[in-house]
Amino acid sequence: MEELAYTPLEESHAEGLLAIWSDADAIRFTNIKEPCTWEEVKDKIKILKNFDVFVVSNAGGLIGIVGCPCIDQAKSQYGLFYHFRKSSWGQGYATAATKWLLCCMRKKYDDITFFADVVVDNIASEKILKNFDFQFISAEDGFERDGVKLKIHNYRL
Repeated sequence: MEELAYTPLEESHAEGLLAIWSDADAIRFTNIKEPCTWEEVKDKIKILKNFDVFVVSNAGGLIGIVGCPCIDQAKSQYGLFYHFRKSSWGQGYATAATKWLLCCMRKKYDDITFFADVVVDNIASEKILKNFDFQFISAEDGFERDGVKLKIHNYRL
């Protein structure tokens, strides 16, 4: 696999993220309810750049985003998420980015606990989490999309 670069999230990444967050297929298994506008992407960046969130790039440019927003700083609990361009799916990029991020976060924070949630039908993401020994902790009704309540699996590492 080609080498990936990880850059802290900035406003200058808005165009690349618009390509992901405005694609209905790319956001299908995320809590982003509908394709984002330019302004919505800029608003998301303003929030996410305050956390450990990075854009993922290869030789062709920005292909995704990976991050660990803080859930509870006192307990050193962080969420894990990733979104990638549809054109980069199935090439191992999300796995490589997850490996990099987990390593980075473990160096930065002591005794860290990671949490992730996955829409039940997102088999690829569940496979990635299990690959890193995330443990299933619960199932619940998640968010609603197109009038359907999606089931969510919660994981902890």
